[in-house]
Amino acid sequence: MELYVPHPYCDPEKVVQSNSGASLSGFNHVQALSKYCEVYMPASDAVDYGPNLHGIRPAFETIDVSRQWFARQDFDGVLMFEPRADDLAFFRHVCPAPIVIRLSCSFGRNRDFMDKVLQCYSLLRPYDALSPKSAYTADEVGKIVFDRSYLHAITNGVDAEVFVPMDKLQARKEIVDKTGDQRFLEMPVVGFCGRFEPGKGAYPFLRMADLNPNVLFAVIGKQFAPVTHAPNVIFLGAQPYTDMPLYYNMLDVLCALSVYSYESCPSTVIEGMACGLPVVATNFAGAPELLGSCGRLIEIERFEDEPLNVTGYIAPEVISDAVRDLLNSKTEREKLGERARKRALNFSWDCMAQQHMTLFENLRIKRDAPACPIPITVSFTQGCDASGVPKSMSKGFNYLGSVQGPLPRISFLGQDMSLIEGLGLHLMQYLHPNEVEAALLGLCSDRDTAYKMLRKVRHFSDMLTAP
Repeated sequence: MELYVPHPYCDPEKVVQSNSGASLSGFNHVQALSKYCEVYMPASDAVDYGPNLHGIRPAFETIDVSRQWFARQDFDGVLMFEPRADDLAFFRHVCPAPIVIRLSCSFGRNRDFMDKVLQCYSLLRPYDALSPKSAYTADEVGKIVFDRSYLHAITNGVDAEVFVPMDKLQARKEIVDKTGDQRFLEMPVVGFCGRFEPGKGAYPFLRMADLNPNVLFAVIGKQFAPVTHAPNVIFLGAQPYTDMPLYYNMLDVLCALSVYSYESCPSTVIEGMACGLPVVATNFAGAPELLGSCGRLIEIERFEDEPLNVTGYIAPEVISDAVRDLLNSKTEREKLGERARKRALNFSWDCMAQQHMTLFENLRIKRDAPACPIPITVSFTQGCDASGVPKSMSKGFNYLGSVQGPLPRISFLGQDMSLIEGLGLHLMQYLHPNEVEAALLGLCSDRDTAYKMLRKVRHFSDMLTAP
C-alpha cells in the first residue's frame, strides 16, 4: 500500500528537542505507518528519509496537472493530519484515493475546530473518513453530524520500546545528579508532565502541594509564567522527548488533570502508563478510555460555557485524596503500574498504524464497489389549491421500474412529495450525501427538521438503489 501524507517531513532532532505534542504525534504516526506501507510526503526534490519513507515533489500547478500527477502515482490513500476544508476540496477533486482526516479534538478554541470539522465532513465522499484520536471525540462529533459511519476512532500511540519501566531508585539518583536536589531521594514524588497552565490543571496541582507538605510535587514541562508556590513544588522545565522516560520513572504517581476543550488523547497518560505508573486523571476526553482501571479518575464540575477553552473545575481536595491513597499503598501502586504497562501495549504506534491500514483497505473496497444510480427523476411544478391559490409542487418519476437492477424496483409514474423532499432527492443525484445534509440544514427551519427530512430522503434513495 502507498499513502500520501500532505505534510512536510519533520527533522527528527528538532522534533525530539521541541517535545511538542502535535509534532511528536505526526512524526511518530508517519514512522509507524512506514513499517506497513510506503509513505510519501511533499518535498522540493525526491528524497528518501528512511525505509519506506519518501519525499516526493508534487505537481499541483493546475487542476489537470494535479489529476495527471495523482493518476501516475496511483496512491492507495491520502492521510491528512488536520481538518483543512480547502485542502480536502482540492484533494477530492483531483485524487481518486480515499482520504482520511485525523481529528485531534472535537470543540476547542471557541468552537473554531468544530467549524473546521463540519466543513470537512460536508466535503467527504462516501469512501472518505474522519479519524478522531479518541472515542470521546468521535462521540462529540457524532452528536452534531447525521452520518456517524464516517467516524473511525483511532487513538494516538506510544513507543512502548522507549517508554519502559525503570528502576525507580536509579532514576531518582540520576535526577538528583541533574538537579542537585536531594529531596527526590527523601520524599514521595508526584508529577505533572506537560504545559503548566490553567486548562492543564496547574491550579489544583499547586493546591495539592499545599495540602501535602511532605510530598514533593514535580512539574516537568514548559512554565508560561512565574507562580507563587509552596516550597515542596519544583519546576524542572521542558525536557527532550528522549529523556521523558527517566522523568516518568522517578515518579510515584502521575497526575493528568487537563480540562481543556481541545483535549482528545492525552499523550502524558499513555506514556506514564507505558512506564508502569499509576495515573490520577480527570474523567474527561480520551483519558478514561486510555486509563481503564489502571489508576484513578476524578470527576470534574462541567461549565455550561467554556471560558478560555476550560470546560470545568477540578476540586483539589478530591485529587489530593486520590493521590494520598496511592502514596499510602505501595502494593496498590505496583499493582496498578503493572496493569498500566500491560494495557499501554494495546496503544502502541504499531497498533495504531495497523488500524489505519485496515481502515484504508475497507475504504478502497467501498470506493470500488459497483454503484447504482438513483433511478428517479424529480420534477418541480406549480399547482393550486381548492381556492385557486398557486403552490409549489414536486413529483418523483421512475420510468424504469422493474428493469432497474437485479431486483424489482418500485415502479411509479408520478409520486407527489413536498418541495424539500423533492429538492433532497434531486440533490442526492448530483451531490455526495453530506453535501445534501449541509443543503437541507440551510433550507429547513432547524436541525431536527433537516435530519428528519434527510433520513427520509436517504432511506428512500437506499430502497431504490439496494443491490
